[in-house]
Amino acid sequence: MTELMKLPNPPAHPSAGNGSNCIEPAPVVDVMFDQLEYLVAHSRHGCAPGCPDCTRLELVASVLLAPFATREIGHAVHESIAA
Repeated sequence: MTELMKLPNPPAHPSAGNGSNCIEPAPVVDVMFDQLEYLVAHSRHGCAPGCPDCTRLELVASVLLAPFATREIGHAVHESIAA
């Protein structure tokens, strides 16, 4: 059985230049947008109440949209400035 398994050969030139065999991490912004895209696509599915991904989407949406939320006090201040 072990003869059927073939392990890959190590790279001939490991990460030329920096001497490291590690893969560079993806940029944080790319990961965040990928996660947001996943959550938005997931929201289109009919989920059971309490779905962890739907809960994450609600949390992310509330944080991202917080600067655009209107409050009674802030709204009244803007009206008095406009007058």
